[in-house]
Amino acid sequence: MSLRIFVTGASGYVGSAVAARLARAGHEVYGLTRHPERLSALVALGVRPVPGDLADRDSFLGTLQNCDAAVHVAFDAAAAATRDQLALEAIRVAAQDGRIRRLLYTSGVWVHGDRHGAITDESSPIAPLQLVDWRAAHEEVALDLSEFDVSTVILRPAIVYGESRGIIGAMWAEARDLHRVTYPGDGSQIWSLVHCEDVAEAYALAIEHAPVGSRYLLADDQPLSVREIAAAIARTSGAEATPWPREEVLEKLGPYGEALLSGARVSAARARRELGWVPRHTNFANEADALYREWQTSQGTPVA
Repeated sequence: MSLRIFVTGASGYVGSAVAARLARAGHEVYGLTRHPERLSALVALGVRPVPGDLADRDSFLGTLQNCDAAVHVAFDAAAAATRDQLALEAIRVAAQDGRIRRLLYTSGVWVHGDRHGAITDESSPIAPLQLVDWRAAHEEVALDLSEFDVSTVILRPAIVYGESRGIIGAMWAEARDLHRVTYPGDGSQIWSLVHCEDVAEAYALAIEHAPVGSRYLLADDQPLSVREIAAAIARTSGAEATPWPREEVLEKLGPYGEALLSGARVSAARARRELGWVPRHTNFANEADALYREWQTSQGTPVA
């Protein structure tokens, strides 16, 4: 069934992949962006651009109210909690006085805190890292929209890779520009990863099949130590992998550094079982050569 779907952060890293995948599935997708220079890129993806800003509800509320579903993917590191709250408030208004009856809300694996490499699934304790200490409460706000007949699903992606942006994208950029890959701490912490295209596939499945009130962790098949990730990037790019002492990471990056120093082995078994989700990208280290070429292409760098 084709739906009218409103996507926040539609020109962002994950948002653009999600919006494009929903459009390919035959849905009528409206993509909110506050970047006028990205409107044509959304059109090229088959998405109807909505110029606007979460801080200016009037710039997009009319469109949101006339959609069947909302997919909230927008994330602004500079004011994450505030802008997330604004998005949820707008969706509530659109549910009370509009057509919105389905919501996919984006959280993340860091809502489980530092699991020190332990296996993590949807039943694992919630202990958000300081960087996202508001996330757990916002998940509950999203679920409480059931009061207005909104069917909410929570998605918690692991660290996203692919294309040119994100944490892994920054590591590729450092490798190219400085011929080194700096990894946080001694690199023993375990990062679970997921490709942006596989995240988008999970959203496409969830919008149609996920049970009301469900939560899903999204990760590929092979958690890796940060040292292994850095080594794969160094090998493919001709750079040198270099540790960044824990104390310096925390001093320089604060709560974000704490997040980079944390680790978990994420299980996506529930998404596989209930959604039929099968990630195409299953091992970052094994695919590093192809991923580096993908990163170069997205940067406009000629690939030999």
